[in-house]
Amino acid sequence: MAPRRPRWRVMPGLLGRLGLGALAALMGAGLTGCGKETLSPQAEGLHLRGTVVMAMGITSDETIDGELSEALKGRLAITLREFRLMHPRAHVQLQLFPEDQLLEETRFRSAAGVGPDLLFVSNSTSTDLLWAGLTRTVRMPAALLARMDPAEARRFQNPNGELTSVPVLLMPQLACFDRRRLAQSPATLDELLQQSSQGLRVGLPLDGFNLAWTFGSLGVVESVEELFAGQPATEERRQALGRWLSWLQQADQVQDVNFQLSQSQLIQDLSKGQLDWTSCRSTHLARLKNELGRHLGIATLPRGPGGSPSPVSRQRVLAFGRNSSPPQKQVAEALARFLLTPLTQRNLALQRQEVLPVVDAQRLPTNPKGTLHLLALAQQQMRGGKGRTLFQQGDQNGMAMGRVLSRYLYGDLDTEGAIDGLVGAIQSGRGAQ
Repeated sequence: MAPRRPRWRVMPGLLGRLGLGALAALMGAGLTGCGKETLSPQAEGLHLRGTVVMAMGITSDETIDGELSEALKGRLAITLREFRLMHPRAHVQLQLFPEDQLLEETRFRSAAGVGPDLLFVSNSTSTDLLWAGLTRTVRMPAALLARMDPAEARRFQNPNGELTSVPVLLMPQLACFDRRRLAQSPATLDELLQQSSQGLRVGLPLDGFNLAWTFGSLGVVESVEELFAGQPATEERRQALGRWLSWLQQADQVQDVNFQLSQSQLIQDLSKGQLDWTSCRSTHLARLKNELGRHLGIATLPRGPGGSPSPVSRQRVLAFGRNSSPPQKQVAEALARFLLTPLTQRNLALQRQEVLPVVDAQRLPTNPKGTLHLLALAQQQMRGGKGRTLFQQGDQNGMAMGRVLSRYLYGDLDTEGAIDGLVGAIQSGRGAQ
């Protein structure tokens, strides 16, 4: 019996749900002049031809209002037109998929020999696709890899020097707040809870991924990273998780601290004036700017007694399908190189100022009050060594941790039971149930 095809369809206005500031930036990049960049050792030019299918994952927790969909379509058309100025016989067809269904859909299509040639997805989804044997590795020019942060480039390389996927954009984590209620973001965890006890409405996401920034602030990130790496749950590491749980319980006892299972719900509450402060992703900024305008404040996340926060940046990467013909492989890899030229990367960042480039060859504006400067500071916190290896198995670990935290805060688990649950959630490749 043939495999049953998953039922899904792209509804009108679905582009507006792409919560990917990454997508907005990709679509919005004005890439005029990129022809000056040498894309490969070969003179491809007019000889590059073929049609490739790019599948783009749509995540549920990073949404942009539907009214922006037509603008996003237009910006994507501009980006692809610029690529075709260099390669007139190369074509790219875009297909949209809910990201949580993308693995199943790609498996179904690949079995039929019509899998996508490119996938623009989160890093965790690209890992799932690679493990399922649905994507292939690629080689990129050494000069291109040299432009990247060395540690980031190594993350995506296998022992043979091939890339399992190609990073394109970074989406750092920040603090977002309402300036009508707060002149500036609290600089420390103590200030955050103190101001909340005085009426500041604070929202915290009840999942491990979006709450991971507190690991660094509380000085437990090294222990958590070691657990993620599969090291045993020693007494020292269990005590670190206990300190984290103790702070969360302390925060839960403050009247105006609100825990939510959904990061999207916190963003919606902030945009509607029902919250004053919450953590956010750079991809949430478009929606918040539309709703709050000049009242939106952004800042780096609070420090704590353990040091600087440990925000986990989302990444958008290009993965490469296995069903492509040789001409399609050439087009797909040429598009990847096109997106990673320094000028293209700079334009991706400048267009909407919601993402950071993975290529640092072109300097971005250094206005200390500018959005890009704050995004860069947030990314530096991650690149400082904290949180780099968290959640590389996928967001499922974060969701599993959230289920444990919910039971703990509702009194269904004691501290030792919650620690046991967190260890299981962290060390399970697919997340604990």
